[in-house]
Amino acid sequence: MSEKLTNTRWFGYAIQALVLLARHGGVCASNEMAGMLDSRSTYLRKILSFLVKAELIQAKEGREGGYSLARPADEITLADVYHAMKVEDPFTKGLMESTSDECQTAEITKQNFEQLGREIDTVICTELNRKTIADLIPSA
Repeated sequence: MSEKLTNTRWFGYAIQALVLLARHGGVCASNEMAGMLDSRSTYLRKILSFLVKAELIQAKEGREGGYSLARPADEITLADVYHAMKVEDPFTKGLMESTSDECQTAEITKQNFEQLGREIDTVICTELNRKTIADLIPSA
């Protein structure tokens, strides 16, 4: 399976991993999580490292090691996950990549796209703040 490392894909896996951890209720190994997400454990561990860095999950080393939520699922917003996974490339990076320095309107277009990208990011974050990981867990 060839997986392209893109932030939108990372975001999706990060949310799913957090939902799995919330439903599991304890420490869960990355290879077990990867199996449930149909992903490679090395790929998933890269994603989990960003969640650890953002203090959304905790990593426990050793034989009984794995990952667990660092705080309750109803206290982790999707905006928290978005910010954790946003590394260096905002989701709106494609806007900027579509402009060419050869285009006669390149300077104007880039300025407009930068502003548009900031506006899109603000809207995304506002909406993602309204949902938590707990909201994504089906009721039993």
